Amino acid sequence: MGQVGFGSYRISKRSREHKLALLKALELGCPLIDTSSNYTDGESEELIGEVLNENPQFNPILVTKAGYIQGRNLSQLVTLNEAGLALEDIVDLGDELKHSIHPEFLKNQLDNSLMRLKRNSVDIFLLHNPEYYFQSVGATQVEYYQRIEKAFRFLEEEVQNGRIKSYGISSNHFIYPLSDLEVTDLSKVINIAQKISTKNHFKTIEFPFNLIEIGALEKFGEYGDKSLLELAQLNGLTTIVNRPLNAFTNNQLVRLATYDFLTQDFDENKALADFELVMKTIEEKWNAATADDEVSHGENFNDVTLIKQFKELWNTLPTPDAVEQVYHGHFFPFLARLWGNGGLNAQEAAPMYQLFEHSIQYSRINMTKKALEFKSQALSVGLIPDEMEKFFSVLVIETYLNYGFDYVVNGMRKPEYVGQVSHLFEQ
Repeated sequence: MGQVGFGSYRISKRSREHKLALLKALELGCPLIDTSSNYTDGESEELIGEVLNENPQFNPILVTKAGYIQGRNLSQLVTLNEAGLALEDIVDLGDELKHSIHPEFLKNQLDNSLMRLKRNSVDIFLLHNPEYYFQSVGATQVEYYQRIEKAFRFLEEEVQNGRIKSYGISSNHFIYPLSDLEVTDLSKVINIAQKISTKNHFKTIEFPFNLIEIGALEKFGEYGDKSLLELAQLNGLTTIVNRPLNAFTNNQLVRLATYDFLTQDFDENKALADFELVMKTIEEKWNAATADDEVSHGENFNDVTLIKQFKELWNTLPTPDAVEQVYHGHFFPFLARLWGNGGLNAQEAAPMYQLFEHSIQYSRINMTKKALEFKSQALSVGLIPDEMEKFFSVLVIETYLNYGFDYVVNGMRKPEYVGQVSHLFEQ
């Protein structure tokens, strides 16, 4: 049976709660931390480095990744390019996102990761979703594996330099059918590593797996009637599962977790009353500004498109991420424009932020309803055991570990999430 690792996709050095969650996980025996140079724009690695530096008694397996060019990495790329480096093999996905696994870019990312992690080396360094290459015009499987080989040769050098202990690939496309033109074919990757050296340090693959996306267990004839998991095991590779609780079906997210423990004290009557109060406050401000055409354009408050949409969405959003997108991307900027240069004072802002918290709670309730529907289906067909005393998320993670995966990385931004799976840290 495998173990649970600490997934740090959205943790940040700015959050005390995130720091407490990571520290609790380490104290309870968490064996592995999974991060990346682009997670929260490098702040994930910074927090991990801070915690491990302050607590040298802990020595988990440290996994980081590189490939994404966004946030601070955009300026890093400009600096490299100005020096004549990392000019080749860039996948241009727009002004705010690019991708590269070119050795010169990987070296820059490893330099930065080691600095942020306060380490001389990392245990596992992964190419992060190299399949972004397939969004390039004229992309081919031949060139895809050529780029991987070039990256692997560089990573072998870094093993010799002592900066990484082993390397691998994190790819969502490992689980694709081998007939798919954008698949990451593990057998071809293994052949590349063997071509470089029979004593190569290609040791790890990471990929999504959950109760809906089960590609890692499906058998492909091209693998000699073996599944991705079986081929990895046969070749002595460590398998790391990500997205264990975020399943996609028909382009919709199903969160395989329930949040009753966070919403049990939620007062819906108060939430509705607070909503009415906020709408009344905004409407009064709007009406007071009707003389200012730059603000209202003479439009009736209830006809404002954003207000109409917000009234429909505020308690029906499917996830906390969606809530944050609506509030921080649209609602709060609207309020800032309406209130003008002075902005909202603390007394005026308080109910707006309280409404935000209500929407977060509603999204958790909505996720729980959807998860319970899927849980009922999963129980009926025997996908998970009927152990009512356990959280749904714990049941599904235990199920994955029983399949034989080495590690399942679970996002644990709250100490209570850590506590739920702590029995799965050490077997």
